[in-house]
Amino acid sequence: MPSRLVSFVLALLLLSTGGVAAAQGTEGARAQWWSALEACSSQNRAACDQAVELAAQLFERTDRDVATTWMKACLAGDQDRCEIGYRRFRNTSFEGDDHPISHMFARVSCYEGMYDLCRPWDDFDTTDPAKRAIVMADLCMQGASPNTCYQALSYFRDEKGFYNVITYDLSETLCERYGSGSACRVWAQALETNWDHRRAYQFHKRACEQGLQESCPDAARLKKRVDYENNKRWQAEDDRRQREAAAERTANWRSQTTIEGYAASSYSSSSITPFGSSPSDIANWQRFQRNLCLGNPTTVRC
Repeated sequence: MPSRLVSFVLALLLLSTGGVAAAQGTEGARAQWWSALEACSSQNRAACDQAVELAAQLFERTDRDVATTWMKACLAGDQDRCEIGYRRFRNTSFEGDDHPISHMFARVSCYEGMYDLCRPWDDFDTTDPAKRAIVMADLCMQGASPNTCYQALSYFRDEKGFYNVITYDLSETLCERYGSGSACRVWAQALETNWDHRRAYQFHKRACEQGLQESCPDAARLKKRVDYENNKRWQAEDDRRQREAAAERTANWRSQTTIEGYAASSYSSSSITPFGSSPSDIANWQRFQRNLCLGNPTTVRC
């Protein structure tokens, strides 16, 4: 009996020791997972892979912790996990979230250039190309991949009305940010349509210099117009300077003639008589008129 009791106690001791070791192993793995998750970044993709592997061992397939780990790897630039994460967590929601976690995977994928996953938050299953293009355009203006930007521009460039604003922004962004000759041409065409031919010339010229031959004739045509307007502006400016210089010379000459005794510049058209408007000037003028009549009574003034 004592030997049996000893065996039983030893068995219990072994079981309890194994349970503690397993618990300690789990806690160690969780700590390792959390450390790898915090270290996960675009500069440390190895930590992302380690965090994903540990999460698969520690949690259920669609747990929040697994989804969070995949999202961190997705944000770090792992495009495969962005796309697969969208499908793996499709319609998976967690408490406190307004949208399924798959929406976030899709939005990051859209930002990174996978424009087929560009969807509006409030109508994620839409097939409306305009709604999806607006999402692409919005993310493009926030710095999204050129793929997403080009796809949005291909939709909006032929649209009319208020969509022109989006065409403006997309084409200018692609032209300035990525040096796209085709986008520079779209931007130049939009500028010329809205009577800004000077800037249109600049962007047609840029598109031409970047190898887009279609813009070369437009750049040459607009250059002639810009040069013609510049010449007119320069001529008008030269004429203005000449007029101001002539007026200044005349003013200097008049002041000099006044000094020399020429007082005609002080003549006022409001004078009552040629001599002035003072009482003595009027009296003298009347005396002149009377003497004139006495000398020639037949004059029409008498």
